[in-house]
Amino acid sequence: MDDFELDLPSVTPPETTGRVLDIDAVCLHHPLTDGAPEGDERYAYVCCVDGTTVRLPHSLDEWASETLAVNFDLRATGLPSIFPCRIEFGIRDSGPYAIPAEHGRAPRPSRNPGVPAV
Repeated sequence: MDDFELDLPSVTPPETTGRVLDIDAVCLHHPLTDGAPEGDERYAYVCCVDGTTVRLPHSLDEWASETLAVNFDLRATGLPSIFPCRIEFGIRDSGPYAIPAEHGRAPRPSRNPGVPAV
């Protein structure tokens, strides 16, 4: 996989924005720890809408697993996927974060012409 590791920017003032990525999917490489070949590790990565693959730092493994679980639950109940979406990554108060970016998702097209999408 042609990927690069996400460098989390340190975000000190609250009004400063971290790195925002347009995400098409969150994935886990070797999701079952017992199934990984010797010397190959489990890690999370995101597939961006432009085709770029970005490996996440291990500090965001739990976020990736929780995001996948939420998306699977939504899809299982017939609700739309959370992807594509915009996620802001960074470090604030000494801890990594991944949150929906402001204005993170483009509105879905309206089913009724002339009625604004919500």
